[in-house]
Amino acid sequence: MALSDVQAGRIGEFLLAVYSMLTTDGALVPFQVDADDDHRDLVVAVKGKSTFASLQAKACFGLGASGFVQSNATYFERSIPNDPSWIYVVVLVLELAPVTWWVVPAPDFNRLTTHSPARGGREIELHFRAHPDRDDAFAPFRVDTVELGPRLMKLIAALPPFTKPLPGARLVVTHSTRSPSAGSTLTPRDSR
Repeated sequence: MALSDVQAGRIGEFLLAVYSMLTTDGALVPFQVDADDDHRDLVVAVKGKSTFASLQAKACFGLGASGFVQSNATYFERSIPNDPSWIYVVVLVLELAPVTWWVVPAPDFNRLTTHSPARGGREIELHFRAHPDRDDAFAPFRVDTVELGPRLMKLIAALPPFTKPLPGARLVVTHSTRSPSAGSTLTPRDSR
């Protein structure tokens, strides 16, 4: 019996978490996302720093007929991630081991994947196609396993300032004076 899509996804997440820590001697710290409503599988940060990246993990267990790795991501058009702190990580697993990884920031992923309508045209499917050993559009994003963590750290360090938390800024949650039946209000404010 073949692995289900859900099982393949979880394996990709676990491999990404494990190898991001191993290949950085623990400098990268992954955090599991319990409800990945927006396709965010892991959040990763450099130990001792507040800058983080959101990761979408994809695992592939074989090559397509033309010798390429294939993976898809489906979104409502308005929810396609485009922030550089959103990173797609695709891993090719052969004979029970990760062989090749692609670490692709969302703006590049969106530009290089093909897009097609999905689910009756209500959503957009992004099609990732890359060769593990040939030049193609995704070759600059391809890394060996030992390079996975260092590549993630390099991308996190290069994130634009608007993707990083402001020094000293905190989110304070206050309860509004509205009646309980009207609900609560979350109010961000600077608590310096």
